[in-house]
Amino acid sequence: MEHPEPEAEPEHKILELVKKHNGFDAFNPMQEKCISAGVLWKSLVVSSPTASGKTVVAELAALESILNRHKKVVYTAPLRALASEHAEDFRRKYSSALSIKAALSTGDLDSSGANLGQKDMIFTTYEKADSLLNHHAEWLSQLGLLVIDELHSIGTDRGPTLEMLITKLRFLNPKMRVLGLSATIPNAKELAKWLGADLVESDYRPVKLREGIFLDGTIHFSDSAEEIGLEKDEVSSICLDTLAKGKQALVFVNTRRTSESTAKKLAELTENLLKPSEQIALGKAAKQALNVLETPTQQCETIASLIRRGACFHNAGLLQKQREIIEEMFKKNYLKFISATPTLAAGVNLPAFRVIVQSPYRYTEGGMARIPVGEYKQMAGRAGRPKYDAAGEAILIAKTEIEKDDYFDYFINGKVEDADSMLGSESQLRFHILSTIATGFIFDLDSAEKFFLKTFYALQSNGASGLFRKMTSIVKQLEEMGFAKADENRIEATPLGKRVAELYLDPLSAFSMMNSLRKNKLNDFSYLFTIAGSLEFYPWLSVPRGQEAELWEKIESEKAFLPIDVDAERFTDNDLPAKYWTSVMLKDWIEEVREQEIVETYKIQPGILRMKLQNADWLAYSCFELAKTLGLEVHFAPLHKMRKRLQAGIKEELIALCELRGIGRVRARRLFNAGVKGIADVKRTDVKDLEKVLGQKVAVKVKGQLEMKK
Repeated sequence: MEHPEPEAEPEHKILELVKKHNGFDAFNPMQEKCISAGVLWKSLVVSSPTASGKTVVAELAALESILNRHKKVVYTAPLRALASEHAEDFRRKYSSALSIKAALSTGDLDSSGANLGQKDMIFTTYEKADSLLNHHAEWLSQLGLLVIDELHSIGTDRGPTLEMLITKLRFLNPKMRVLGLSATIPNAKELAKWLGADLVESDYRPVKLREGIFLDGTIHFSDSAEEIGLEKDEVSSICLDTLAKGKQALVFVNTRRTSESTAKKLAELTENLLKPSEQIALGKAAKQALNVLETPTQQCETIASLIRRGACFHNAGLLQKQREIIEEMFKKNYLKFISATPTLAAGVNLPAFRVIVQSPYRYTEGGMARIPVGEYKQMAGRAGRPKYDAAGEAILIAKTEIEKDDYFDYFINGKVEDADSMLGSESQLRFHILSTIATGFIFDLDSAEKFFLKTFYALQSNGASGLFRKMTSIVKQLEEMGFAKADENRIEATPLGKRVAELYLDPLSAFSMMNSLRKNKLNDFSYLFTIAGSLEFYPWLSVPRGQEAELWEKIESEKAFLPIDVDAERFTDNDLPAKYWTSVMLKDWIEEVREQEIVETYKIQPGILRMKLQNADWLAYSCFELAKTLGLEVHFAPLHKMRKRLQAGIKEELIALCELRGIGRVRARRLFNAGVKGIADVKRTDVKDLEKVLGQKVAVKVKGQLEMKK
């Protein structure tokens, strides 16, 4: 794609602005390479190591688009945390200084984002950007630049959404520039060709990376060896040496449980070596982490104790606020070690002098399997803190000489996997084909062929015939479900199909929900099973060993109220017990079972529970919207109440009280048991009496809210 080269003066101004607001005098070699390649007027794919300064390249391209061309920019990333971090960084540098309106949009998938039309720079996730297209957000046709962070994600399970998003936006904006940012991957040239972009490849890192293998008390690098001794165990030995150097380390492990046990082991090394100032800062942070919930869980207490001692863990089971506290304490060098699952490697910017990979294997359905080389490199890329370290070290742990040689060959010197299109998956295609039909990108066979020929899949497969064959059968499925209409001349979505696309639901999930809603006998558990049984709720909770037979008995006894044909599905759905067990967990939540009890009974960490509950809220909303579309008024009130109950974890009688800010499930129950059963009762009750139940601060705030509403 050709773009006119900007005049020298505006170009120079953008370069100087970016240097000024980043506080440096010159660009690094990778950034200079991008500037010479035309980042200010061309589409580029930048393939370079983690921490090489790709964000600055994005800032250059974005400011040029906003200030010189007066065109909007979308910056899209695979994770909310990444989008949020980049948005915060960009706003801090440029928003007030240059009057640039920047927004973060990662939440509601059933929103047109009309307010975003007033913004210059929008930070979002792949899924959120795609959902905005499903809602025909008009401002998306005014894009001057699309920045794709972690472009290599196209080869992951997020890949089909990213691929379709890019294809649709390029159809919508033929003159839009694209800036793809990627870790080093072999087929970056192929991705650049697909995007009509020039390729910039660089091996520059601001901090040199040394990769080694630890065996028998020695770290073996390719050109040298460092003997550190073996005390207790391998991880502790490397961490003790790291402490002796006055440095920090990230320890990557393969399970959430191991991350916690490793953190406890590392806290024994750090707790007696903390300075008084560090102890004070960590003590405050520990208190914050303990009290993120109304009633702390056992995990909250564990996290607080670990933070206080100078080491902690980081995994998906953490609550968001706790995750932020741990990251901040590590960045400020108060926490010395974090033991983490690999998700941290793809998340926020959190470098350390050393990265220790305890084991390059993970559990899969087929047993233990090696992680991809690219995943190891992502973890290794976190080694080395700019401005603090001359070099960073990534260390794998081997048990034998043979394993050491193997790790050198396979991981350190091995080839990173290509990022290949994942669009051929039929379940992914079903979702995305309905979306492209509903938004008018596909309206007949000719338009379908033109669209799919623009995908990365088509480039890699020398055509889109494979997708085309699958599409024919998928359109028939969509017709049978009532989501599409097709004849020889035209394919279009029905009003119901358009609503399903807007709700960002898998058509199979939506069809299953509709079938449930059309049944007469529905109670609270019926709704919960409908929600928990959706494909979007995967993975379902594991059924405790030895309880499957008992669960089948319960399923049989309640089958009249389950919105499925139990007799048929017991033979076709192997996940039925897990779906039922997950539904029971949701029922416990809305029946006000204590959070710690839920955590213990269902072996679910608080962070995972919160993610499941957010998902349940979205699916309850989707059920409500489908009921509206189908005109099934009988479900309106029950689903509205169910959503409120899922949000707060309460019985129906507490819904009104939980509308008050600062009142959650615990405080609402205390009020109710004290005879304060609704808003009118709160208004009538003297603040001194409320203080006895809620404490002074909360009581005053609650009363203040009601005064404001008069």
